[in-house]
Amino acid sequence: MAVPVLIMLIIGVVVLGNALSVKTQTMGLARDGARAAALGQALPAGTSIVGAACPNPADPTDSVTVEATKTLSLRSIPFLPAVLPDTIEETVTMRCGG
Repeated sequence: MAVPVLIMLIIGVVVLGNALSVKTQTMGLARDGARAAALGQALPAGTSIVGAACPNPADPTDSVTVEATKTLSLRSIPFLPAVLPDTIEETVTMRCGG
């Protein structure tokens, strides 16, 4: 009687851990993209500039905003697709010049 409950609990912990891991990776990717955009370098894959790029990378009064998106896996487990999003998006703003 306790085995199904334990199995569901274990699956829930694995899915939640995966979701938090992807969220952390997405935030890191957005930070890397914002830093690259602020320094005028090429953006990493999976990131895009929201709005305009830094007009003058050396001007610290301007800022650039970058958005990163990653797909969440483990969506094939029953009853979880209604709870978890398909993708995780993070947005980071950084001053131009780093």
